[in-house]
Amino acid sequence: MLIRLSTYAMGCDFEVYAFGEDRLSLRVAAEAAIAEIERVEQLLSHYLPDSEVTYLNAHAAREAVRVHPEVFAVLERALRLSEETGGAFDITVMPLVRCWGFFTGIGQIPGKQTLAQAMQLVGRTQVRMDAEHLSVSFLQEGVTIHLGAIGKGYAVDRAIEVLKEAGVPAAMVHGGHSSVRAYGELPQSGGWQVNLPHPLYPERSLVRLLLRDRAISTSSISEQYFERDGRRYGHILDPRTGLPVENDLLMVSVLAAEATECDALSTAFLVMGEEGMRDYLRRRPGVQAVLLRRDEAHVQWME
Repeated sequence: MLIRLSTYAMGCDFEVYAFGEDRLSLRVAAEAAIAEIERVEQLLSHYLPDSEVTYLNAHAAREAVRVHPEVFAVLERALRLSEETGGAFDITVMPLVRCWGFFTGIGQIPGKQTLAQAMQLVGRTQVRMDAEHLSVSFLQEGVTIHLGAIGKGYAVDRAIEVLKEAGVPAAMVHGGHSSVRAYGELPQSGGWQVNLPHPLYPERSLVRLLLRDRAISTSSISEQYFERDGRRYGHILDPRTGLPVENDLLMVSVLAAEATECDALSTAFLVMGEEGMRDYLRRRPGVQAVLLRRDEAHVQWME
């Protein structure tokens, strides 16, 4: 039988699917997975005024802040991914998000000076990590950590681990449908079916995947944008330039062993563009990508 539970966390809907024979044990395991997602939100979400990340952002420019070991580990991994992607993925991008008006949802084109000031607050070198004391500090006031491009994936991974530890034979967890991880399989299926809708026409399916012991995350430049003088400005910003991403990619989905990595890389690949993506994939066996270019009807697989 299949148990399905859901919760709202990190600004999106999470769903847990647990498959097995005993309804009671499945229910208990699924509830534990939901509780784990909500626990991770208390650590990582910038939406909550009392989360660890909110406290860190408020104090780390003035003093070193001791954080939960789990938060420290997530930050270390995020900074490592930032280095691996040449800064295309960056958890300090929030000053640019505010600068372009995406945080408030209004949308605005910043002046050169305003953009330059925001850029001074962005970059992994703005964050100092002290492993001995599990503390984090920022180099200057105004630096802000935002884990929106990795936190959902981490919450999905943690929920999956809870289900595995509970002995659930097969399960799938998603956060906002954009970050998914599954293991095991449903009867006569070979895995869990995942649909990738067209980013511009959600009612159209681009491809259906059979996911088993893998994770997938999807990012698209069409999700949020504003228009000025006939030009569209998307919410995916290049931390290296401070400007909205402009390349041939409309959507990127990344497949890997864990949703945490997929979550970060799907954003990074949109920023890096196709050439940068190919270079990264050559260096990382086991990571795959599905991309959709602008004005094309079909996806392309890359690995």
